[in-house]
Amino acid sequence: MMVHIVKISWDDSVPLIVEEINDDGSGDDGSNTTTQHFGDAIPSYLQSRAEEQNAVLVETALLRNSESVVGAYAYSFSNISQTKPSYPNIRATRLAMACGLHSQRFTGDVYIGRLGYVANQLMNLDLCIRDVQNACECSPDLRHETLAALNGVNGHVTSPEWLENAAQMNYHDGASLTALANAMTRAEISDAEEESDDVSSSCSDESTPSSSIVLTKIPLCWHCRGPASILCPVCEAVYFCDALRKCRDLAWSHQCLCNTWKLYVDHRDELSSFPFFSGWQTPLLQKDCFTSENTYETYLMELGVIASQEDTPKRNWWTTELHGWAGGASTSAKDVDIFHRVSYADGFALDNIEMIPRERHVTANDADVKFDEHGLPILDSWQDWYQLRQISSSSPVALLATFPLTLYYAIQHYGSVPITVAKMLERPLRIHVVGIEKELNFVDLFREVGYLLPKESIQINMTWIVREDMLPQNSKGGKRLSLQLTSNVTLTIVAGTYGDSLDPDFDLNGSPDMIVGLNAGLYAYESWRHVVTYLYTHPNVTGVFTDYNEHSGLNCASLGGSKARKSLSMNPFRQPRAMPVYCMNLPQFSNGFVYIFNEQELE
Repeated sequence: MMVHIVKISWDDSVPLIVEEINDDGSGDDGSNTTTQHFGDAIPSYLQSRAEEQNAVLVETALLRNSESVVGAYAYSFSNISQTKPSYPNIRATRLAMACGLHSQRFTGDVYIGRLGYVANQLMNLDLCIRDVQNACECSPDLRHETLAALNGVNGHVTSPEWLENAAQMNYHDGASLTALANAMTRAEISDAEEESDDVSSSCSDESTPSSSIVLTKIPLCWHCRGPASILCPVCEAVYFCDALRKCRDLAWSHQCLCNTWKLYVDHRDELSSFPFFSGWQTPLLQKDCFTSENTYETYLMELGVIASQEDTPKRNWWTTELHGWAGGASTSAKDVDIFHRVSYADGFALDNIEMIPRERHVTANDADVKFDEHGLPILDSWQDWYQLRQISSSSPVALLATFPLTLYYAIQHYGSVPITVAKMLERPLRIHVVGIEKELNFVDLFREVGYLLPKESIQINMTWIVREDMLPQNSKGGKRLSLQLTSNVTLTIVAGTYGDSLDPDFDLNGSPDMIVGLNAGLYAYESWRHVVTYLYTHPNVTGVFTDYNEHSGLNCASLGGSKARKSLSMNPFRQPRAMPVYCMNLPQFSNGFVYIFNEQELE
């Protein structure tokens, strides 16, 4: 019996090749005739080549096999001799990225095979070139529209189901290994010695506490992280320093993403399009905003909502728009008082009443807008909301309203089934909002969610989960605060870590119908694992998340599987402002992209 594996040469000019091996580990030439168990056929087949090259055969799991999952494995050769050159394998590394293994790098020739259980027997299964060709030669972004655009193909381009879901499976496989490691560690050290989970897993060395991460506000080289000003000439999405191309050559893994990121950069015009507004947003979308907050700071000062450094600081909802959050300790966050209630007039701090929405529930008479089956106004653009709330198109309130409007959009577009279930059970809709930070400065702005919802027919119990290390300085020590935002929205703010110190089913006013994360970045903190795992084990709970840029959104959406990845789209209620980002030059917008875990459909 023959089984097929795929050879990925390090030389991109060499096509992918299918090789046949027998169940005894021999190839077409009859080499290696030692009888082996069928599950060992691939390593046995390749071992002789490793020996010929004076190398060690290395097996890497692209997707671990289990009783229900057929695995995929990569086999490469690690040179024993340090003098022998290693050639980067762009295509194999790109395939690993498609599987969610973003730090995996392959060199030399790589072989891909499959291994799984058939009738309770572990054996190799066939792998075809078409199964991995798009991921190897095109992009780790497996969405149909991306592959079609990069391949120049009209219509859908598909990938096999195992590859579509590999990132999700690997994430949860890693979570299981992490849980096991943590359990073993806790058995050896005291509680007092345990480390917290506030380390950014995607931006820094995991051994570096988040408090010691040095933030910079100048563009950085993609490889050495030194000051840089030269954009990649192909994608214009990353910076490299001018050290005689050394960093660009060493950072060869960027070639795996370059064409994909060019496509993302090409989306900048669409992301920057806000045709309804009168033009106030135009300076906030220009190139100088990509690497500096200066233009935005000047705009807010001219608007009169923040003070210059020489003036007495102003307290309103705009104060946390600059200087980040920094665990509640930044200049803009340290004076936030979550116990202080603020009206729209004082929060927006705009002189013209036509610039802000009225603090009242909407009615069918407010504008020519359609309502869904639950009586929620259907809002698909900033124009819909501005006209419904009778706000002038010259008003900049969208800069702040992106937060409650994105939450409302999640409820209206993806909450139909959760709303129906809550009504059937004659209880409020339960929404857990995880990862709250700067939203603590404008708690009362979320009254807007209640004003948009039907006043009588829909009640919401909303719970904000704030990690204790993210609380503002003058709020640390508080564990729980309950507020009646509107007659139909109750808000509870709880300090703790979701799924760790806080049990979603018992500590947060009941099990959630929906979980929402704004600008979540599910890879950013290890504590997001609890949220992702909860959604994985509770497929009846809908998760809605936003992210700043398309690359981060894609990788995070992939943790929810194929369907979640396909759901990634531009958020119509993204902030109309280009945000600075210093480690790359991808289009960056607050609440820029939205994606869904466990999207529900009525049967």
